Amino acid sequence: MILSLAGDGPLGQALRAKIAAKGEELRVARCSDDDLFVKACGCRAVVYLPAPRLLDGRLRPEPSPERVRAVLGATNAPGVELLVVAAPAGYEDEEAALRKYGCPYVILRTPPLLEEVADDPALHERCAVWLPRGHRVTVARADGVADEIVRAMGDDSLQGATVDAPSEATDAAEVLRRAAALGGRASVGTVPAVVDRVVHHVGRLLRVPQPPIVRLHERLASV
Repeated sequence: MILSLAGDGPLGQALRAKIAAKGEELRVARCSDDDLFVKACGCRAVVYLPAPRLLDGRLRPEPSPERVRAVLGATNAPGVELLVVAAPAGYEDEEAALRKYGCPYVILRTPPLLEEVADDPALHERCAVWLPRGHRVTVARADGVADEIVRAMGDDSLQGATVDAPSEATDAAEVLRRAAALGGRASVGTVPAVVDRVVHHVGRLLRVPQPPIVRLHERLASV
C-alpha cells in the first residue's frame, strides 16, 4: 500500500492511475490530517508534494517546518520504508530537515507540469494572443513524473539520492502554446521578441489591457 500526500492535481491523479495499474492499493491523505500517522500505518511508502501544484510551488515557494515535521512523523508508522518527495526548487529547507531526520528517502526535483499550465484560468478564456520567443523554461508531464515516482519506490539504489524528474527545456511561449492546445480554448502563437516589443509599445499607447495569458507568460518566463 502507498500513502499519497500528492493532492488532487494532475500529478496526484496520474500517480493514482499508475499505482492502480500495478495492482497496488493507494491511500490518500493530507499533510494536515490529525490522524496522518494512523493513515501511514501499513503503507510501505509515502509520496509527498510540498506544493501539490508544482507550478505554484515554483512561482511562490512556501516551505513549512510544521508540514514537513508532520510528514516525517508519519514515516515512523509501522511498515513505512521510504519517503518520496517531488518538489520544485525553493524547498531546500524542507529537504535539509528530511536529510537530518534520517528516514530512507528519494527527492525528485520536479519542474512545473504542462497540465498545470493548461489548468490555469488564463488559458480558459476564448482569445488569441501572440507571445515573444526567447525565454527558456523547464517543464514536465504528469505521466512521466508519476512513472519516475513509481520507479523510485522500487529501486533501492535511488535511496538517499536527489534525482531530476523527466523534463524538457523549451521556450516559455511554446509551453503556453502547447498548454492552450490541451485546454482547447485560448489560441497562442509565437513571435520574435522584437515584434512583441513593438506590439507592447503600441498597446501601451492605446491603453489596451494585457490579456491574462500575457501576465502568465511573464510569470512563467521569470522563473
